[in-house]
Amino acid sequence: MNKRSVGTLSALAATAAFFATSGIAAADDVVEFNASAWLPATHPLSKHSYVEWLPRLEAASNGTLKPTLFTGPVLLAPGEHLSGIRDGIAQIGYHAGTYTPSDIPEDNVLAQVAFGASDPFPAAFAITEANMTLPQLQQQWKDNNIAYLGGYATSPYVLLCSSKIETLADMKGKKVRVPGAAQSDWLASVGGVPVNVPSSEMYDGLDKGQLDCAAISAIDLKSRSLWDVADHVTLVNLGLYWSGYSQGANRDFWQSLSDDQRQAFFDTLPEAMIDETIQYTDGDAEALAEAPDHGVTVITPADDLTKSVNDFADVVRGNAVKLGSDTFGLDDPDKLISGFEAIMAKWEDRLEGVDRDDRDALVEIARKELFGKVDASTYSMD
Repeated sequence: MNKRSVGTLSALAATAAFFATSGIAAADDVVEFNASAWLPATHPLSKHSYVEWLPRLEAASNGTLKPTLFTGPVLLAPGEHLSGIRDGIAQIGYHAGTYTPSDIPEDNVLAQVAFGASDPFPAAFAITEANMTLPQLQQQWKDNNIAYLGGYATSPYVLLCSSKIETLADMKGKKVRVPGAAQSDWLASVGGVPVNVPSSEMYDGLDKGQLDCAAISAIDLKSRSLWDVADHVTLVNLGLYWSGYSQGANRDFWQSLSDDQRQAFFDTLPEAMIDETIQYTDGDAEALAEAPDHGVTVITPADDLTKSVNDFADVVRGNAVKLGSDTFGLDDPDKLISGFEAIMAKWEDRLEGVDRDDRDALVEIARKELFGKVDASTYSMD
């Protein structure tokens, strides 16, 4: 059995040499590669999307795909998971798309309409299908030398704060880490101060008083120990986060694999997507249940705070169109959003009545009706 490695810390030189000599992988080639997920290994987007998924991928490839996994910001910093995968430092990785808005503007336009969303299950299906099928999104990934393989959607973002936030007036002057433009615009509209830093900097920011709050899922109280520095949680729904990719591959690496090796990805990604989504929802509940034991007060927002979020959700779509046209110069952001909305509506209808705790049923739907419709011999091969 042949063996080759495409994942080293000097990946630019190694990958170039490899692709110059190897051509398309034979079915019996063993391919060693780097995978990078900058979140902690216990976080859903690392645990289920990489720690548990990669062994299944290796098994499904009959041992021909041999990943080396880096969790945390070890191989690449959080904001480097587009350029680092594009350039071959890692061959597979997770990227939070709002960290690189100018490189992937189409993605960032769709990230804004997540502000009004609340159910991560149809959202995860929809954002994955959209990125795999809508021409504007496929071209975006091709331009960045990325093969988009899998999407995700978090549970709703809430406010984790170092002081009590209950009413609209409490938001005035508060420095809040926000994930994207929609949350930033809402915060500014209520007198808060948006702070755009990676989520990896939330702990230190809250600990040192550089942040008053962080907009993030409640699970991060536990998965990133934020309950050590944030003793108040306000359950105001600031929407989901689905920007970037859960699994994105260096396009040259992807095209070097055999059809069977590429198929192994699509055979194993359904479990990763469903497991991470289930852990987000279950993990939120667990973290909130345990929060009082860590000195954290869980707060129901006052009506005026909830109303401000709901009112802003009504204008998010228009703001997203404006962001696409005025800031990014996209030709038709309305068409992009409409295409995504149609896919979202389809999955909301399909998953209506499906038990969100029925892992097997959800995995089977993802396998047959999403990943099973992708042709491994042609997808991202142009």
